[in-house]
Amino acid sequence: MVLKINQNAKNVLIIGSGSIANQHIKNLIKLKINVLVIIKDQNEKKRFDRNTIKKIEFIDDISKLKKPIFFGIIASSTYKHFEHIKILVDKKINIFCEKPISNNLIEMKSLRKKIKSKKIFFYVNYQLQNHHLISQLIKRIKNKKIHFIKVRVGHNLKFWRKNKIRQNSYFINTKKGGGVIYELIHEINLINNIFGKIIKIKTLKKNITSDYDKYEDLAISLFETNKKIVGTLFQDMVSKNKVRYIKVFMNNDIIKIDFIKNKIFEVKNKKTLIIKNKFLDLQKDLIKKNIENFINIINSKKFSIKFFDEAVYDLKICKMMHEKF
Repeated sequence: MVLKINQNAKNVLIIGSGSIANQHIKNLIKLKINVLVIIKDQNEKKRFDRNTIKKIEFIDDISKLKKPIFFGIIASSTYKHFEHIKILVDKKINIFCEKPISNNLIEMKSLRKKIKSKKIFFYVNYQLQNHHLISQLIKRIKNKKIHFIKVRVGHNLKFWRKNKIRQNSYFINTKKGGGVIYELIHEINLINNIFGKIIKIKTLKKNITSDYDKYEDLAISLFETNKKIVGTLFQDMVSKNKVRYIKVFMNNDIIKIDFIKNKIFEVKNKKTLIIKNKFLDLQKDLIKKNIENFINIINSKKFSIKFFDEAVYDLKICKMMHEKF
């Protein structure tokens, strides 16, 4: 993919210091883009990779920002996203935001107006959209009558991150945008984009892990989309083994894409055809591809509010899932 970056604005600003922020830094350095990171204090530098820290420019106050910024990456805690989006919007900086867009729907309409009036390019890092299994699935179900879909994702939270889980970590607190529904929003986004917008959803949720009690780690949902497709969504943060798949039931066929096995399983006339994805589609590569996509969108100068609207709709579904059954 050929990327063109204005040499006078070959700088990207990052807000956040977690594992995703560090992955973005590695990718940006490979793309020969200058990285600026906002930090609260010098202690926060300890959270950055030793191999890249010398290549980062740190600033402790965004008001001190002097260099032109190509775009900003928001990789902070979910409950801080809204505040950080507003800061970048006020400075008229294009935004690449980690999912979910926020855990707060308040003021989204007014924020949308500002983004649109200032023509700020906005993108959300739903990296699974770039997975080759997704493009294969879309190709195989095109023009076919779908009766039912089954979506499953699960992995024990304790194995998600290298660092120890702290009691004040946002991802184990629903009020801060954590919990299985917000954390595993990728599947909600995929359903909305492939099978039609979810218009009805009922969710049973539960906290199974006794170590943490401020979030739900299991959610089982029944939903219907505007294309009259019904399905189930099973999300958990307790499974010992990773599981992630989408299974589509049609008239005579069943198609399943398995992200963990990296394979397509196609059942026709009681015979199963197994197709291996020739691409590894590692998370770091999918994230890099999204950054490249965003750069090309900015370069195209074809402004659209599409990605912002999609992310807000996904958030609305999350809110519906948190309603009492």
